[in-house]
Amino acid sequence: LTENDERTVWTATFTPNANANARTNAIRVDLAGVTNDAGTAGIGRASSANYSVDTTRPTATIALANTALTAGQTTTVSITFSEPVKGFDAS
Repeated sequence: LTENDERTVWTATFTPNANANARTNAIRVDLAGVTNDAGTAGIGRASSANYSVDTTRPTATIALANTALTAGQTTTVSITFSEPVKGFDAS
């Protein structure tokens, strides 16, 4: 933690774990663990607004309708993603 000159704003960097996916989160501070300059302890907890985390990466499964083709035949290729994706094209 890094505090400002008045020790009223404390800053930290939060980095979520890989493959985390949660829509409901909050950062909480137990105020009983801090004191003012007079030594008076805080009471209760302070909580952040809700935030979401999604560090999962999309995966894909590829299936062929026919896996043994001969010259001139075609098959349907199905690509199923683990989550909605953007920027996918035939190239």
